[in-house]
Amino acid sequence: MHYFRVSLFCAFFCQLAIAQPNPAIRAYFQSSPLPDTLRLEIGDLTDSVPGGNIIPNALFFAAVPAALLHEIDYLADSSQASIIGRQYFAWNDHVEAYWVEIHQHWFRHQSLLLYDHRHQAFIARVTVAEWYGGDGGQTLTGSWLLDYDGDGQKDLLRREIEHTIVPDGEEIKELLHESAVLLLWQDGRFAERPVEANSLIAKHFPLRTPW
Repeated sequence: MHYFRVSLFCAFFCQLAIAQPNPAIRAYFQSSPLPDTLRLEIGDLTDSVPGGNIIPNALFFAAVPAALLHEIDYLADSSQASIIGRQYFAWNDHVEAYWVEIHQHWFRHQSLLLYDHRHQAFIARVTVAEWYGGDGGQTLTGSWLLDYDGDGQKDLLRREIEHTIVPDGEEIKELLHESAVLLLWQDGRFAERPVEANSLIAKHFPLRTPW
């Protein structure tokens, strides 16, 4: 009888463990509880590779579907990218969020990757922070993960500042354009909701800029 109970226990829980394995890249991320508000931004706007657990490129690009990464323009030559695992935390009962930073030349990018244990795969990706551009201008993006609308679920507020340099005769004009978007997690994906990028948003959710 004891052997039967042990066998039954193992048959159920061992099967559950097999059905919900962890992603191969999990070992490169630090486990962290999700705070009330999590700020996601590029902390060092230099061309140095930031500190953290560097994920082997072959492992990362094998684990994450290419369809989730195609919007990151400068990953065409993935061999030149340095990929750093930041944190992972529970998103809901079935999904974990992985905060990853990708560094290529002086371009910097941060994503949240959503891994669903039921499907044993990454199912979604969203840009949370970015720093890229050229001599004529740059774009800086940062986000805050919080319950923005008070419904008990985490939302993502993302701000973006476009910095443009425009010749004007003998002078150079610097133009700034700011925008913001609210991303709600609905039905297993992020749904965008525009928000006004007004002074109140800028005050409560400031982006540190080099300008």
